[in-house]
Amino acid sequence: MYKHHLFKITLIILAGLLLISTGWAAGKGFYPDGQLKWEYLFQDGQIQEAKWYNEEGQLLSREIYVNGQPEKTEGYRADGSLEWQVKTLADNHQEVTRIDETGKMTARYQMLDGQPDGEYTTYYDEGQIKQIVTYNKGTLEGPATTFYPSGEKEHEFSYVNGQVDGPYRTFSEDGKLLTEYIFSAGQLQ
Repeated sequence: MYKHHLFKITLIILAGLLLISTGWAAGKGFYPDGQLKWEYLFQDGQIQEAKWYNEEGQLLSREIYVNGQPEKTEGYRADGSLEWQVKTLADNHQEVTRIDETGKMTARYQMLDGQPDGEYTTYYDEGQIKQIVTYNKGTLEGPATTFYPSGEKEHEFSYVNGQVDGPYRTFSEDGKLLTEYIFSAGQLQ
């Protein structure tokens, strides 16, 4: 037993020396019961990856860094499957992808300062686009389109300051215009 314990300590020391000699370092935090709560991995003084765990030891989220800046964050379900992913874009926007329990994408959209900003796309279970709307700083603003599961356009309209404004068109699944209404500030004209 003593030799096994000594062997484990030697391996830990060797791993630590290897990390130091290659510029790698790590930090860890623990729950009061000793279970791992978080861990950070650094290389040459810059953070490379961070992970957070729940009290049962399941991975909750993971963040990947490039040049010390967050590039991608992932969130996980209790079963270990990926639930969401956030990528940092060049213009301070973040691209969010939502994923269902089967691994299929359900939504993709951009965020700025914690609010939807840009195109917000939702998907059918089979992967086809269901709807595309546009946000400006958290408010629906601009074109909106819904689609049939076949991929054909179903509705086409626009938002101004969060309200339907302008022509609202409905199409048949074979592309024929079925109805057209005119809205002004959310009110049918």
